[in-house]
Amino acid sequence: MKTPVVSPRTCVIVFVALLALALATTLIGFIDLGPFSMVIAITIATAKATLIAAFFMHALYEAKVIRVILAGGVIWFLIMVTLTLGDFMTRGWVLPLGGK
Repeated sequence: MKTPVVSPRTCVIVFVALLALALATTLIGFIDLGPFSMVIAITIATAKATLIAAFFMHALYEAKVIRVILAGGVIWFLIMVTLTLGDFMTRGWVLPLGGK
């Protein structure tokens, strides 16, 4: 089976991008952006996961069948997150016993 060859330059660029994104995640933790802190952190984490899967796991160079399987996994993950958030957002906020 022929394995893809990723140039060292590409690996270094992806590595530096991952370091920059990790630094951005850390710096966002020190800034209070309200509810947008979590949105930005999840966006950065998604970008890091995409870079890792695409280049270091060679998903970018795989056959179309593997890409369909990866897309199915991402869609399934989004379905599970949507259902979990739907459940969380529709729950009644009950105070503990003796709470005010």
